[in-house]
Amino acid sequence: MLPQTSSVTIIDDGSTIDVTEILDACAAAGCQIVLLGQNSGIASALNAGVETAFASEPDAEFVLTLDQDSTLQSDYVERALAAFDSARAAGVQVGLVAPHSVEGLPSRVAEVRNGVVLGLEPIQSGLVIPRSVWQSAGPFRAGLFIDSVDTEYFMRLSDLGFETVLAAGTHLGHSLGGRFHPTIFGRRLRFGGNDVSLVRSSPFRYYYIARNRVLMNRAFGSRHRAWALKETLLDARHFAIVLALSKNRVVLGRLIVAGWLDGIRGRQGRMPSSVERIARR
Repeated sequence: MLPQTSSVTIIDDGSTIDVTEILDACAAAGCQIVLLGQNSGIASALNAGVETAFASEPDAEFVLTLDQDSTLQSDYVERALAAFDSARAAGVQVGLVAPHSVEGLPSRVAEVRNGVVLGLEPIQSGLVIPRSVWQSAGPFRAGLFIDSVDTEYFMRLSDLGFETVLAAGTHLGHSLGGRFHPTIFGRRLRFGGNDVSLVRSSPFRYYYIARNRVLMNRAFGSRHRAWALKETLLDARHFAIVLALSKNRVVLGRLIVAGWLDGIRGRQGRMPSSVERIARR
């Protein structure tokens, strides 16, 4: 990233392994290092990174967010900024610039307006955010902790009249979750002669997915009823598949129910320690 940007800020969000050697090497290369001390959630880490980056570069007009497991092409930033300029010239109020594809999969398209490709709910890695938009919309919602952080920001910007532009020719390498092969009576499910492979998140994520769906529906459901219904049904379908085909379905079920209940209560932030113990089983 150093050749593409004026500076790089690295946030260590409470690493549980010794990363001193890695961080020292990054600092020697010219990166800023911010140690948060404990896992405060992806939203808080992003907020710390963006604020630090803008504070250290007073003349910077944009910031790029990136996960530690993401990879970019050598001209990603150049293409993203070109897409921003083209969209502005076409009369689009740009809130975010996102990659055209992630891990080889095309990003979701909302519409093409005046030749500009507008996207839907991009993942937070690979986003180019204008400083002016950050100042207008504010930071990511830290209370979500993890899951739906990117969607909440997209929805908030949309309600403010900002669009997400997909930058032509940009590709983000990024892990989209672990895959597993479901089995029945000890034998892998097959379809069309091939083993069935499904995406499954880490157990603890199901608490946040369930809880934050309730929080998101409460925040945006009254203005976006069709969206809220669709996303709720998609989550329910995913939960049903995972619960039916996973070996640890009891643990996952308890985490999902705990998430729903805490969402109804309006609980935000990190999951309770009692739920963490369930997730570790």
